[in-house]
Amino acid sequence: MAERFRILAVDDNQGNRFLLNELLARLPDVDIVEAASGEEALLRTIEHDFQLILLDVQMPGMDGYETAHMLQMTARTRDIPIIFLTAVYKSEEFIKRGYALGAVDYLTKPLDDNIFLNRVRHYQHLHDRELRLMDAMTEMRSMQDNLLQSEKLSALGAMVAGVSHELNTPLGNSKLAISTIHERLMDLNKQYNANTLKRSTIEDYIKDSLDIVTLANRSIDRALNLVTTFKQVAVDQTSEQQRTFDLATVIEETITALKPSYKYDPWEFVTEVQPGIELNSFPGPLEQILINLIQNSIRHGFDGRTQGRITLKGQLDSSNSRQVIITVSDNGRGITAENLGRVFDPFFTTRLGRGGSGIGLNITHRIATSLLGGNIQVESLHGEWTTFTLTIPTQVSVRF
Repeated sequence: MAERFRILAVDDNQGNRFLLNELLARLPDVDIVEAASGEEALLRTIEHDFQLILLDVQMPGMDGYETAHMLQMTARTRDIPIIFLTAVYKSEEFIKRGYALGAVDYLTKPLDDNIFLNRVRHYQHLHDRELRLMDAMTEMRSMQDNLLQSEKLSALGAMVAGVSHELNTPLGNSKLAISTIHERLMDLNKQYNANTLKRSTIEDYIKDSLDIVTLANRSIDRALNLVTTFKQVAVDQTSEQQRTFDLATVIEETITALKPSYKYDPWEFVTEVQPGIELNSFPGPLEQILINLIQNSIRHGFDGRTQGRITLKGQLDSSNSRQVIITVSDNGRGITAENLGRVFDPFFTTRLGRGGSGIGLNITHRIATSLLGGNIQVESLHGEWTTFTLTIPTQVSVRF
């Protein structure tokens, strides 16, 4: 990555700071900023952004623990990894205190050069991967924002949903791999400090770490490739064909296409569509809306449940024969009152990190109100049911 890895080295002993500089100079793309006290360290975090803090525990005035506590109290600094360095406080009590204050590692002096540099290199690599993923996700979100301004979202909407879903697996694998290796590293460090570290433990750690890092690298590459593919496909201009179709046929075809995906799940699908309703509209975008609403019921309404029923109804508007009303209802968990008014907001989701992109219902709303020329509303009773009501004209006049 182009961005350099900036480290704050905090130690009241100038000789120790000199040693840290000498060691860290062996690593590429590293900048070191020094601080001789906890108070000076806090000032340096205002002046610079840091990716790692090396913090001496025993310092006059504000010691390392108090400094870490102050860093935890500020949003700007609370997520910066801290490695405690100490020549005195080596007991398990002090190590636990360090981890409780946000430390990611606790090393004792005199430092082992290789262990120290490997630890720093580990966090440098994690930061590098995080930047790559953030750049990829930023690029993807930027493209999504552009797509959401278009009135031709049906095909692209399905693609966005598919890519968002596919990204969950490699990103989840990467997070699991990083968390696992972090836990193993802390356990190894604990054994080292307790002088109970065995050669076999180190060998097992190295073997397992190689496998874990391979998994993480492979998953990250897959995620980046998915975003690149999305970028290439998204630039293509797509258009939907307007045609005359039977509403009942389109709804039945949509349900038939979805059922194989849930053949082993206990979900029941019920359709009640008035026969003979003919529309001159866009069947593709309408199908996309139905798919999004059905998947929303399954992912959110039936989350944690062992059964559920989805009912699709369609009929002419009794007060206006040139409009059709389509409802998608479920007997699931419902939506809380505070979330009900936000369900169509872009990127709003209650399943962040669990497969929820927060874009499906926003796309649904935009398709309904723009391309199909109608509107969509939602009603819900928390804990019991949710109903989406789509009202669209039987004859669409498209305005590009």
